[in-house]
Amino acid sequence: MKRIFFLYFFIFIAKNSIAQLTFPNLQVQYDSAWVCNHYQLIPIIFTPNTFNYNLFPKQLLTLQQALQQKKLVVKENYFDGNDNVNSLSVKNISKEPILLLDGELLKGGKQDRMIAETKVVYPNETNELELVNVFCVEKGRWSKKAKKFSSEGFASNSIRKMADSTKTQQQVWREIEKQFEQYQVPSTTFPFLELQKQLAVKDTSCYNYFVQKFKNTNANCAGFIAVYDTTIIGTDVFANHTLTSTAFQNVLSAYMQMVFPVSDTVIRVSKQKLQDFTDKLFSTENNQKKFIEHHGNIFYTNKKPLHLVAYGY
Repeated sequence: MKRIFFLYFFIFIAKNSIAQLTFPNLQVQYDSAWVCNHYQLIPIIFTPNTFNYNLFPKQLLTLQQALQQKKLVVKENYFDGNDNVNSLSVKNISKEPILLLDGELLKGGKQDRMIAETKVVYPNETNELELVNVFCVEKGRWSKKAKKFSSEGFASNSIRKMADSTKTQQQVWREIEKQFEQYQVPSTTFPFLELQKQLAVKDTSCYNYFVQKFKNTNANCAGFIAVYDTTIIGTDVFANHTLTSTAFQNVLSAYMQMVFPVSDTVIRVSKQKLQDFTDKLFSTENNQKKFIEHHGNIFYTNKKPLHLVAYGY
């Protein structure tokens, strides 16, 4: 009996420790960075025999795929007779799970929105709708008649950072207004999706290089740290390789929409700076929560981490 008890106790501890996106479950490959011009992606992989549990599907649809194939219903919410800006209702009418990512942009409704959480939406044969947290990214427009929602890519890291770090609608609007001023684009409604067209990937060759590099990797990849010269842009880490793979091109586009001073000189970030960043983020669960509180966000499903996002400082 004692042997059986300790066996179950060990399995319980192992599963709960494995569920954490921290060391020693993760390994940062500081010396195996993917390098292109000023950019670096430092892979974060799962250590051997870690995160091989089946909490999440082995295949997922993206938001863009789901909307294009008409497999996801998206509706605006009304509570107590009033429109609700910061939530939408969704229903998966397909037979496949759909991944919604923190930072994805939706055009339509009465105002354009940005998804404010990462979650897996499973097939639903009932009439119930599932709530999704969002931020409005079009302060000055409120149409009387809602338009059909469509997927419009991914927000730049500056908008994601403001949303994840402050978690307030007012701060998101202020950041959007700041960018309109920075690009000297006059507006009264501040439609971020219109401005987003000017924030397209600046280095297409590097974007394509990283996409191909990821397709060719055999690693059990949890995520990446993105760096431009000596600037740590941020990191996205997921609970398994399938989630990382589904999200990769979206988060990559966010990293590469950051605007940096143009320079012919490439300066590499020091390993010590990277280690300081990862120690704050991955050393222990308590340290991670403290750091994330002001530098990012972490999204859970069934009390287990699904997606961790953190930004440089």
